[in-house]
Amino acid sequence: MRDVWSISIRALLIAVAGVGMGLAGNQLSQKPLPLIYTPPGQVELSGIVVPLIDEREARRYMADSATVFVDTRLEKDYSVSRVKGAIFLEPTNKEDRFPIVEPFLPQDSRLILYCYGPECPMAEEVAAFLSQLGYKNMMIMSAGFRAWEKQGYPTEKGPA
Repeated sequence: MRDVWSISIRALLIAVAGVGMGLAGNQLSQKPLPLIYTPPGQVELSGIVVPLIDEREARRYMADSATVFVDTRLEKDYSVSRVKGAIFLEPTNKEDRFPIVEPFLPQDSRLILYCYGPECPMAEEVAAFLSQLGYKNMMIMSAGFRAWEKQGYPTEKGPA
């Protein structure tokens, strides 16, 4: 029993020493990694800075008639449920679909794009496409539709 206790103490000391050396090496590095990850507040797409917002901030814009929500998820998911009043523009057929939705996306409106969540690149892809067409006032709801729905914010269900 005494040997197990002795081995455990040694293993703990080795682990603490390893963590200490790793932290010290990180701090001495020219580009140290942050100890706590802070997500970016914006992305730059085709020369346009697009703020990343959460679902609570996006909800504040919902009552503004100059705001249009753009769902960039797959059509099958859009058809099941979406942010109330959202326009559908998925990345895979954005060029073909844009002429259909263009009348609902005035150049001077605020566009809030969303997809599935923080790891989903679909909203950024559509935002880059729209920025090339001259849209400048865009935001990405980076938490995605699941976070919106989880908060109980207004949604529509069924085919559009």
